[in-house]
Amino acid sequence: MPVFHLDIEAFMTTVARVKDRSLRARPLVVAPERGRPTVMAASPDAKALGIRREMPVPYVLKNFPGIQVIAPDFGLYDNAQRYVLGVVGRYSPIVESVSYGHVAMDMTGMRQLFGSLENAALKLSREIKQCANLSTTVGIASNKLVSTIAAKEVQKEREPLFEVAYGSEARYLAPLPCMALPEWDEQRIRKLLFELNLKKVKQIQGIPRDIFSFALGETGAELYKHAMGVDPRPVTPSANSRQIVAEHRFFPDTNNDHEIRASIWSLLENLCYRLRSRGLAADQIRVAIKYTDDVWAKRQYKFAHTQKEQPIHEAIMRHYERLCDRRRRVRYLSLTMGGLHNWRQQPGLFECSKSSKIAPHLDDLRRRFGAAAIQYGKGVKAANIQQDLSMMDHQRQEAS
Repeated sequence: MPVFHLDIEAFMTTVARVKDRSLRARPLVVAPERGRPTVMAASPDAKALGIRREMPVPYVLKNFPGIQVIAPDFGLYDNAQRYVLGVVGRYSPIVESVSYGHVAMDMTGMRQLFGSLENAALKLSREIKQCANLSTTVGIASNKLVSTIAAKEVQKEREPLFEVAYGSEARYLAPLPCMALPEWDEQRIRKLLFELNLKKVKQIQGIPRDIFSFALGETGAELYKHAMGVDPRPVTPSANSRQIVAEHRFFPDTNNDHEIRASIWSLLENLCYRLRSRGLAADQIRVAIKYTDDVWAKRQYKFAHTQKEQPIHEAIMRHYERLCDRRRRVRYLSLTMGGLHNWRQQPGLFECSKSSKIAPHLDDLRRRFGAAAIQYGKGVKAANIQQDLSMMDHQRQEAS
């Protein structure tokens, strides 16, 4: 199964610069305006200076004079992603929107249509450049994992594409640093690799899988599989896997229960507004909490299709004590809405509640003055909330 991974480097800043050419004059970062903001995305020239995601904006402004900081424009990012998907859809019937600037394509059977996969990749990159002025890199491999890594690695060489031949996945990954693997994001993985003095993927490949399974359980086994270039996940059409994600990074880490609950409500309030503005409804939500020691707690809840905050909030709060049951401080919180479908409301037999009547007017205010212009009181305690609200169609969110 040949898979393309299309990667648009620094998607948020790149799209912003396409819209406003004046932003090209200086290094650019995207960060929320409210609370204690951290960097959500950095342009390539900003990354070259050493600026990374999650850096506090005050620190960036103090240590990197001349940096431009702009607020996120998720409507712009959504439109740009949809446009890219429209172009990509002409090259493959099976397309998965992984995150902003990242698209996976199942190219099975497409070789005969385009002559070769390289020709298809080059033609696709040229069309996106001509139509949207966005530069892309394409990784070609037998699975999603290796194609994703190939697209990111070839980006460093300023080449348009790289193809990993079938059967050579392990050889391709061997000389790469361990941080190229997705498990690098987990602190316990980084700690284990440091303790074992493993710096290259080939060193992981040379150790028996049982050692990693013994030390880390299923996560260790997954690490070894990925190091060998094994990834059985299919490309999932986006129509079946659309998700909307909201994130909050606590600064500093907190164990204040009221602040955590208020942050859940604040994120949920904004997610539901985005559902209503797009004419969608959801029937499930996944809550993920990351503690200060990098341990994760994740739960998924289902409910009847709705656009309203209250029934979803009730589903989460019924199990809140089981979700957040450690004494450690909380560092990160995310809500992921799934099961999205077009909203078709059945007219009720009785008069609508007051909350149903007022909701459209509140949404009008949000459209005019911004998503955070008006809030319910139960979310006000999350005064320093920082929202990285992005459209994704897969469980993994990758850096733009």
